[in-house]
Amino acid sequence: MKTKDRILETARELFNARRFGNVTTAELAAECGIAEGNLWYHYKNKRALLEAIAGQFLLDVEERLALLPSDPERILHQYADMLFALMSEIRRYRFLYRDQADYGEHTDNLLKRLPGIYRDTQSQFQTFFHGMIKGNHLALDQAHIPALATNSVLILRYHLEFLRESGQDSDIGSGAVRAAVEQHLTLFQQSLSASARETLHNALESALETA
Repeated sequence: MKTKDRILETARELFNARRFGNVTTAELAAECGIAEGNLWYHYKNKRALLEAIAGQFLLDVEERLALLPSDPERILHQYADMLFALMSEIRRYRFLYRDQADYGEHTDNLLKRLPGIYRDTQSQFQTFFHGMIKGNHLALDQAHIPALATNSVLILRYHLEFLRESGQDSDIGSGAVRAAVEQHLTLFQQSLSASARETLHNALESALETA
C-alpha cells in the first residue's frame, strides 16, 4: 500500500476508534511509522485528511445506492446484501456520522450531498419494499412504505450510537451491527410470509456472519 493510502486508512481507523478531535498529526504519523513531515507532505493538515476520507465515503455511498433489486427471485438476498453494504458503510465511516461536534460542519462536498444521500437511501428502501410486496413476500399496504423506509433508515443509521450512549458495547466484534439489523426487522417481519422470513433470515445470517 502506498504511503498516502496507508496514512488515509490509518487516519480513518484512528478517528473511528478515538474520535477525530482526539487524534493529533504527530500520533497519526507515529502510528503509520513515518515522520510527521512525511505526513504533511501528503496531507497538509487534518482538514485535508477529512476531505480525502469524505471523498472516499461519497464514492462508497454511490456504489451502495446502486444496489437495487434486479431479480425478483433473489430480491430478499439482494436486500440482505444492501443492508450489509449500508452497515459496513456506517461502521467504516463511523466518525463522520458521530463526531460532527468535534470538527464542525462536514466538508463542503459532503454537506452539499448529505440531504440527497438520505433521500436516496429512503428511496432505495422503498424500492426494495415495493418489490417485496409485488413478489408476494411482504403483505403491507403500499401507503405504509414511506414510513417503513424512513424508520428503517433511522434505526440502522443511529443504532450504533444508541448502544454507545446507553453504555452498551458498540465496537467491532460486539454484535452491534447484527443487533441494528435485527431491530429494524421488528418493523415489518410480522408482515413477511413464512417462507420470506426464513429466506431473509438465512440471507442475513450469510451476509452478517462476520459482523
